[in-house]
Amino acid sequence: MRARPRHPRLSLVHLPLRNRMALLIGLAVTATVAVVAGVALGATGIVLGRSIDHQLIQQAYTAAQTIKPKEWGPEWDQGLIVFNFGLPAQVISTDGTPTAPDNQVVMLPVNSADIAVAHGVVSQQLRTVTVGGGRYRVATVPIRIPSVGLGALQLARDMSDVDQTLRDLGLVLLGVGVVGVAGSVLLGRLIARASLKPVDAAAAAAEEVARTQDLSALIPVTGSDEIARLANSLNSMLRALEASRARQRELVDDASHELRTPLTSLRTNIELLLRAEANPARALPAADRDALLRDVDAQIRELSGLVSELVELARDEAPAEDVEPADLTEIVHVAADRVRRRAKAKDVQIVVTAVPSPVDGRPHMLERAVTNLLDNAVKFSPAQGRVHVTVAPGEVVVTDEGPGIAPEDRSRVFNRFYRATSARGLPGSGLGLAIVADAAAAHGGWVRAEEGPAGGALLRLSLPVPPDEAWPSSAGAPSAVQPGAAVPREPSLVPQLREETSVLASPPARPAYRRSWWTRGSGRDL
Repeated sequence: MRARPRHPRLSLVHLPLRNRMALLIGLAVTATVAVVAGVALGATGIVLGRSIDHQLIQQAYTAAQTIKPKEWGPEWDQGLIVFNFGLPAQVISTDGTPTAPDNQVVMLPVNSADIAVAHGVVSQQLRTVTVGGGRYRVATVPIRIPSVGLGALQLARDMSDVDQTLRDLGLVLLGVGVVGVAGSVLLGRLIARASLKPVDAAAAAAEEVARTQDLSALIPVTGSDEIARLANSLNSMLRALEASRARQRELVDDASHELRTPLTSLRTNIELLLRAEANPARALPAADRDALLRDVDAQIRELSGLVSELVELARDEAPAEDVEPADLTEIVHVAADRVRRRAKAKDVQIVVTAVPSPVDGRPHMLERAVTNLLDNAVKFSPAQGRVHVTVAPGEVVVTDEGPGIAPEDRSRVFNRFYRATSARGLPGSGLGLAIVADAAAAHGGWVRAEEGPAGGALLRLSLPVPPDEAWPSSAGAPSAVQPGAAVPREPSLVPQLREETSVLASPPARPAYRRSWWTRGSGRDL
């Protein structure tokens, strides 16, 4: 099969950048030199031609005043006496017959325009002719000789010297252009090498980072041009990668620490169950066996939740869910219905007070964040307590009746795996509020912990309000919604608040099982 010819433009891609820059500079200079040389030659030819034409016309009129026959008579062919400035000249009669001086060798051609000049129809004529292989510029002017009549005088100038001058000028321009192009290519290579030194330094630094995996080795930045901007961008990328690696390392370390405890407890409890089943003589009491199985089940559930949350946090990428218009009130009601089923064990009521709150967001991510807020409130609420959820435009406030969050812990409860001293005896991974913080940041909002009215915890999730859905102010103009601030609105625009209270029947309370000697390594209570 015959190979296809390689496209000429594709070969430039394989050249080094400095060679391409030098080649492009050389091409640009070549085009510039060619244009300048062409313009110079054309302008010189035009200027010389106009000067020669002006001079030749003046000489022709002057010669016409000096012409006379050698012998006066009625015919032109008796000979002429004319001062022709040493140039070829001849007289044309009205019938087109040329008469030249006796010693002139060159005979100039005659055309209809020259005859028209002889008849006095045309004032003068200029044209270029070729005689004997030479170029001549011919000027034809009218004359009138007494006793002879009308006629015309042709005066010609040899253009060989002008042509030679233009050829010499073209050779000079060609030589200068070749030298200029060669010098521009060399100079362009030097300029390209000097200009690309920062790029070479950046490439060397990037290769060093790739070889050593040391993301702290930043690229040196000099100046404030585009290359410095590129270096700053690469440094920002390296810092982001280093921060991401640090977060991953911290996540792995924390996850290994958090996973070690339930896994150790599970292994201990399962080994105890296996030994008890293998030795019927030392069988566990029924109550202890049931409690141990409940402990294993609870730890497996906590371990599954911890793994799910770790997978959620370990995705260091943009969420796959698309942003779409949603009603924050509907999201809160769906999350509240889900958490109510899990709150039956403590007979905790979840009270939702909401107004329509349009937002642009990812509904599933927001639902998970609200669910985590409610789960956290239910976990710290006392039995038969109440969790209040208030939804305002762009804001969700969850308040519980638990012990609250200490002031020194409020800024850290949203960190991964952080657990306050009062929460270390409760089940959980310390990742729920971290997921809430990530969801808020992904939507351009924020979340913070405050003290509730009754001393419990108050968690406030704030999200940006779409501009076209902003509540009007009392003056009728849209007003910006400040994070955590009340939203002014006219009384007629306030929808009727709807309160949803779910009072669930209290199931038989499950007896709390304290750790015995075989579960003391788990670090958890049931």
